Amino acid sequence: MSVSLFFARRYLFSKKSKNAINYITTVSVILITLVTIAMIITMSVFNGLSDVITSMFNTFDPEIKITAKTGRVFSLDSVENKLQQTSGIQAYTPILEDDALFTYGDKQLIGKLKGVGESYTKTCNVDSILVAGEFVLEQNDVHYACVGQGVAHKLSVGLMFRDVLHIYAPERSKRSSFVPTEEYNKTYAYARGVFSVQMDIDNEYIITSLALAQELWKYTNNEVSSIEIKITENADIHSVVQNLQQTLGNSFSIKDREKQHEFMYKVTQGEKFVTFLIITLILIIASFSIIGSLSMLIIDKQRDIAVLRSMGANSQTIKRIFILEGWLIAVLGAFIGVFLGVAICGIQEYFGIVKLPGASANFIVQAYPVKVLFTDVISILFVVLLVGFVTAYYPVQKISKTQQQ
Repeated sequence: MSVSLFFARRYLFSKKSKNAINYITTVSVILITLVTIAMIITMSVFNGLSDVITSMFNTFDPEIKITAKTGRVFSLDSVENKLQQTSGIQAYTPILEDDALFTYGDKQLIGKLKGVGESYTKTCNVDSILVAGEFVLEQNDVHYACVGQGVAHKLSVGLMFRDVLHIYAPERSKRSSFVPTEEYNKTYAYARGVFSVQMDIDNEYIITSLALAQELWKYTNNEVSSIEIKITENADIHSVVQNLQQTLGNSFSIKDREKQHEFMYKVTQGEKFVTFLIITLILIIASFSIIGSLSMLIIDKQRDIAVLRSMGANSQTIKRIFILEGWLIAVLGAFIGVFLGVAICGIQEYFGIVKLPGASANFIVQAYPVKVLFTDVISILFVVLLVGFVTAYYPVQKISKTQQQ
């Protein structure tokens, strides 16, 4: 242990001649601890909320989605052979999705019809989103549909009823007509199941077979609007995306789940970063107490400084003692704060003590979700220790110059 660190540690834990210095030092440690706890909890709550939001979409959105950069549809034959040759792909399913008009009884709604291939259950965990009925899209040449919960409510769709769900889509080859019904293609299906993912999706989507969607929009069996992919368990999704982009070329857009909701991810991370900056500003203000503590300690230890000088200690050694003293205040507060912050988040994660306002059994989560990330802990420790060092360095340099004058 160096001489400077030895004296700094002794000054930190020993009793001073003036009690006010002890009180200010204790307050400094407490303030640093509280701000560190606040940073840990705030970052963890943002992580938890982000995970909850993304998990709502992840049950419906594929791990990788391929779309054409130009045009609504593309030929499945142009990419299928390349998909089969790409490593890391467990399953894929062709999709044809577009706007449509739904009518059921005397009610109607404009939403999105999603026609999916037979392998859709391999790329989407259908059982986790199904809330009523069963996921059957075609049986004995009869077409069925799985309806979003919000759509089912708006159209008053009942699985026990056998009313027909009529589906309309504009005729692509016709521009205008004096007879409105001639401008639309029409098909029908029977509601066989109800799913629920997230409100925006539930209020808009109806899932049916790819064959019905192609029939409705008059596309051939090979024309699709996208391909949804599930990767193998040990595959790296970024590597698979990169390989697909190189294989398929620039004519196609390949997106993972983060890219599919890029704006949402950017907003969440932006809010987290701004909050981190605000709490860092609070940390800087709280660190001013270290300046007061060091200033009084230097005045209190004038006799010790004189003794150290007589023993051969130079100015740099003495400065280093008090800089380390101030920095140790920040170190002590930072590590206590990290320990308590992580402990509080762990208790909240497992016991859910702090509930969301107005939470009920229908909510996805009843308590504030938290998730502690190692990278956040390291970032917080770095910022707290850096601010503590700068706060300690400045007053020591200033007071030393004043005394030398």
